[in-house]
Amino acid sequence: MYSQAGQDKFVLDRIGANGTYLEIGASHPVHINNTYLLELNGWTGISIDIEDKNVHHWNNYRKNPLIIADALTYNYQKSGWIDYLQLDIEPSENTFNCLMRILETTKLKFGVITYETDAYLDNRFVEPSRRILQSLGYTLAVADVMCDFGPFEDWYIYER
Repeated sequence: MYSQAGQDKFVLDRIGANGTYLEIGASHPVHINNTYLLELNGWTGISIDIEDKNVHHWNNYRKNPLIIADALTYNYQKSGWIDYLQLDIEPSENTFNCLMRILETTKLKFGVITYETDAYLDNRFVEPSRRILQSLGYTLAVADVMCDFGPFEDWYIYER
């Protein structure tokens, strides 16, 4: 397990090997990373981060690409199925806005979503994100995942 709160294990238990992912807010390629274990289990996907400080490390450890881009303006695929979406950018308002951009500009569906709410810092976007995702058929599988600071993430699943 490489993730902060077992996100990688949750996704693997739910989907299995050889899935696809879209990781928004990649940061370090291994340490506290939600997709490294997935990649080790045959997953493919792209990771997006606004900062380029980890590109050198990324290229040494990972085979799937890291795209340096602003997740709020990135041109996402327009339709299809992706097994896992990770949303984790700062601050929580940006994470919410990124979620809305994806939902409003694409027809993408995701088997699992781990959505960092950072509720312990700012809970303004927790209920709106829950209401929107649940209205689109996503089930809130785990609410208020905890870290050392308090509740920071919600995990969703979608049944095809």
